[in-house]
Amino acid sequence: MNLGDLPIHKHHARIRPRSHEALLPIDAPIARFAAVLHLRPLKLMPENFNTDSPSPMKLPPGSADAPPADEVLPATGEGCPTPLAWKQVQNEFLSQSDEFSFSEAGLTISGRVLGEGPPLYFLNGISATPTLFCLAVWLLRDEFRCVILGYPPEAQTLTQLAQSLDLAATRFGDEQFDLYATSFGTSVALHAMQSFPQRIQHAVLQGPLISMKFSMAERLALATLGWLPGQIDCLPLRQTVLQNNHARWFPPFDITRLKFLLAETGNVPTRDVARRITMLRGLDLTNQISSLETPTLVVSSEGEAARHRESAAVLAEKLPNARAEEISNTGHVPFVTHPHRLAKLVRQFLHPELHAESCNKPTVFPPA
Repeated sequence: MNLGDLPIHKHHARIRPRSHEALLPIDAPIARFAAVLHLRPLKLMPENFNTDSPSPMKLPPGSADAPPADEVLPATGEGCPTPLAWKQVQNEFLSQSDEFSFSEAGLTISGRVLGEGPPLYFLNGISATPTLFCLAVWLLRDEFRCVILGYPPEAQTLTQLAQSLDLAATRFGDEQFDLYATSFGTSVALHAMQSFPQRIQHAVLQGPLISMKFSMAERLALATLGWLPGQIDCLPLRQTVLQNNHARWFPPFDITRLKFLLAETGNVPTRDVARRITMLRGLDLTNQISSLETPTLVVSSEGEAARHRESAAVLAEKLPNARAEEISNTGHVPFVTHPHRLAKLVRQFLHPELHAESCNKPTVFPPA
């Protein structure tokens, strides 16, 4: 069935203003690069807010910021899932997962592995570390062997990044595997689905990106970015812009989780980020995707930038074997802000035989 014949489901009725494009002209270089780097109205944390708190605040039922008591998952009868204490999960993820690194075909391939079951590989955004996936991986570890890949610093093209995925799967003995990719990682995933489709059983593409064109001003800005030393976190105003664009989508009971996003997306060399952005120059996969037969779940969210929503719509129209889902009241990083909701979508898509009942009934997702 063609995905264009399927409705895009909205699981929550509450609507909030969308991304930064209402604040900055989309043709401005700073706005365009903000979209690429996941930069999105200013919501700064109070001065006395304890950003080092290891666990979320506990709110009484019925309070303004607490999830409504009647919002349940009707298929299972479960109430709202217990919010994850991100710092504790991060620590357990780092202590229990196995770190790996090896070199092959001129590429240094590294990452982490956690869990048991069929292999599920993760491809990250343009500026992030494998640890950024830890909350979602923690929820999926009992059903999948999660392999979270970093990007080889030697890679110069999307094809080489796709090759690193192929090499990692071969090293782990995974003849076939499932794939989850977000943002920039979806561009890598689509190249992989073209290059070795027989290996990828299913793909989950969240916040996809299938085309990109840079203006001359953007090319000059990109060239400057490539010469800057240090980590991407050193860019002026980066943290302010990230807070401005992402804070509204974080659970109100655990805004400290934003600190986790800031750290994990800032701990990457600026030159590596510039090189990955360069890989997107001239990207246009529109005419290739109709030949991809891999069963694919296309996930979009309410708060992501227009280019990602446009890419999701094109995939929904042209992919021959796919399903579309939209998660309301989330931003561009649902694996950080709403990992329970995202993990449920992944389980339902990859293990429909185990979750058939919940797939066939309407779902009311909790707001966090």
